[in-house]
Amino acid sequence: MINEIIKGVSMKLNATFGAGYKIYQNDVEQGFKEPCFFIAVLKPDISPLQKNRFMNRNPLDVHYFPTSGRNNAELFTMAGNLMECLEFITLPNGDVLHGTSMSYEVEDGVLHFFVNFNLTLSRPSEETPMETLDVDVEPKKG
Repeated sequence: MINEIIKGVSMKLNATFGAGYKIYQNDVEQGFKEPCFFIAVLKPDISPLQKNRFMNRNPLDVHYFPTSGRNNAELFTMAGNLMECLEFITLPNGDVLHGTSMSYEVEDGVLHFFVNFNLTLSRPSEETPMETLDVDVEPKKG
């Protein structure tokens, strides 16, 4: 599921900012072209809800590398744009997810935009129906 969310974020970034911004998902040690985005998965988790339902939390850190180094005005403008851009994403299968817990920080001239895409999962459960029960009832005497 996390790969589908990354694809949804990539599609939304590409649709919003265009082909002038490269989007990376894997570590690029050298030779990446700025301006660009890097989508990092932080620490996804699944926690149980009731019955066969689970909450799947998918926190992401979308890095933005600006055109000119340490341009805080560009970084803050991009942070505002990302707040609007990643409010809703569409997955490749057509499902729409809402971005929550959005925040950002600038560190070493790079914007780190944090967003969660949470969804509720339900797993099929096999319920065994109760078998027949025979009961003998006699009236109480008295």
